[in-house]
Amino acid sequence: MSGASIESIRIGYVPVAMARPMRTAMHETTHTHNALVEIHAQGLLGQGASLTLSAGQARAVCAAIEDLAVLLQGGDAGNVRGHWQRMWRHLNLTGQSGIGVLALSALDTALWDLLAQSAGLPLYRLLGGSRVELPVYAQPGWLSSPIEEVIDEALAFREQGYSHYKMRVGSKDWRADLQRVERVREATGTVALLVDANQGWSAVEAMAACRALDDLGLYWIEEPVDVSDVDGCSRVAASIATPVAAGETVFGTAGMRPLIERHAASILMPDLQHCGGPTGWLKVATLAEIHGLPVSNHLFTQVSVHLMAACANPLIVESMPGWWDELFDRPLGIENGRIRPPEEPGIGFRFSAAASSRLAPIPKR
Repeated sequence: MSGASIESIRIGYVPVAMARPMRTAMHETTHTHNALVEIHAQGLLGQGASLTLSAGQARAVCAAIEDLAVLLQGGDAGNVRGHWQRMWRHLNLTGQSGIGVLALSALDTALWDLLAQSAGLPLYRLLGGSRVELPVYAQPGWLSSPIEEVIDEALAFREQGYSHYKMRVGSKDWRADLQRVERVREATGTVALLVDANQGWSAVEAMAACRALDDLGLYWIEEPVDVSDVDGCSRVAASIATPVAAGETVFGTAGMRPLIERHAASILMPDLQHCGGPTGWLKVATLAEIHGLPVSNHLFTQVSVHLMAACANPLIVESMPGWWDELFDRPLGIENGRIRPPEEPGIGFRFSAAASSRLAPIPKR
């Protein structure tokens, strides 16, 4: 791939209806709104995607992708890290977070997909990983679902072989959350139970709620407070025995450092698009490794399973059933609550024909 020029780039906005409407303490929606990109070079096609929860945001990401793509056109397709640095510098004035980084992530993912295909290797092998089998936790356990449905969902996943299940908390009354978690804990028995507050509590509420939850033997408590309240998260983490997981909504190493330095989380959750693609995700995983912390990916399982297999400190894989089913050509292949990265060159998963048909070429400049 070294020396092969990027010939063309296509982008498009593709909405996908969720299998079930989502409501957490932070978000509510019925669709994922996705910005997709395809990069063509030497007869190969690299693909990448970014996720938003509104059409306007997805179209803004598409516009940012088009802006960054100008930097790549005609360039060496194999110069992945060089392209990342150039795009990163290009975002300096408008800010190296937000929409711009989501756009960079989609392009970076497509470039890594291209490079691995040209080498004839699955991405995790190109990155030096082995085909490990990793546990996956089931979810979603939405706040909008009656507790009976959450229990039925958790038990159904247990029957499918999952040993880990995550449900949502973070409602206005944390005592109601506690009652819901207690019921699921009692019903699921030996299943490892994770709870995600989606930043729904204040630091005071989180302190009380997490101390009450601390007696239930949870696998982790995720995002108990607003992402900007690192001190509050640190106080919560210091006051309980249950591990605190956080980091999915911060941007790259700059966002993760405060969580590490203030001991606000013992499990980091790098998000592919908030890190700026595989290049940035691996930087976060290495930072976590240096500080002796494990990582669990946030979403983007088709790509993240490769990164989890390639890093030294993977814990457990997140997958969100029913969000992206129509976007790709095949399911993830989770069996008995465990997953392996695919063996095809590149990422392996391809956009579905319906999704790919929505993409259009970016004019060359």
